[in-house]
Amino acid sequence: MPERLKDILDLFALDEVSRDGVGGGAFLGPQPEDGIERTRVYGGQVAAQAIAAAGRTVTDRRPHSLHLAFLRPGDPTRPLRYEVTALREGRTFSTRRVTALQGDVAVMEALASFIVDIDGYGHQIRMPDVPRPEQLPAVEDQLRSHLAKTGGDQQYVSLIRFRVAEMRYVDPPPRIAIDEPTGDATVSRLWLRLREDPPAELLLDPLLGTCMLAYISDWTILDPLQAAIGRTWQELEVMASVDHAMWWHRPVDFSDWLLYDQRSSTAGGGLGLGNGAIFNADGSLVCTVTQEGFVGRRR
Repeated sequence: MPERLKDILDLFALDEVSRDGVGGGAFLGPQPEDGIERTRVYGGQVAAQAIAAAGRTVTDRRPHSLHLAFLRPGDPTRPLRYEVTALREGRTFSTRRVTALQGDVAVMEALASFIVDIDGYGHQIRMPDVPRPEQLPAVEDQLRSHLAKTGGDQQYVSLIRFRVAEMRYVDPPPRIAIDEPTGDATVSRLWLRLREDPPAELLLDPLLGTCMLAYISDWTILDPLQAAIGRTWQELEVMASVDHAMWWHRPVDFSDWLLYDQRSSTAGGGLGLGNGAIFNADGSLVCTVTQEGFVGRRR
């Protein structure tokens, strides 16, 4: 996982391969060049690059939703080719199909929708009443203290390898929630803040902000699912994202903390659901996230 913000933003700068003149085209998405060995492509990267590719074929419209199916694990040593097809170009909405390919093999299929700026009625849910991030320890300190106390395997330090953002959990992270159950294990809320000052383009470009939201949304969305079933991903035979959906409601403010309110409503038959809502620090609802994960044992 890249640790520098610039290296992550560079992943969204796709190379244009072709355009078909009717709202479609093909783009190459780079892979991280940080020297870290990976077994598969991070799902948040694929989601972010998919919306980046679709956004390159749309003008004067903002992204409002993405529905994505992960078909196969991507090879992290090869670039991804994103083929965009225009399905609709209406007065209000533009819809694009995005297929991510490596060679002739599809690893992801998505539908992305864009809307013109229009006036309308409004409302939103309230941001949960939780302690401020300044009152909470960093996740590194939480896990370090817990592992020292329990003599736990140091593999769990990998839970904090998302270094681009500082994370402060309101509810215990999965490892601690399983070892020391308290409260509702199906709820996992945390504050997130970029460790580096965000560049102006991330604050001003709606598409770039949307890509960054897609990237970070996948990292912890299945935390409450792990806590609820009593197994972290290291203890499962397989844990993988099956599909991922996002709806973007309001501009995101990456200059401050974001609250990620995550919940798991159900698990069974090898599948479990994670639901999330991301809020700006001022309480405005930025986006809604839903992901289904595979947590089953193979026959």
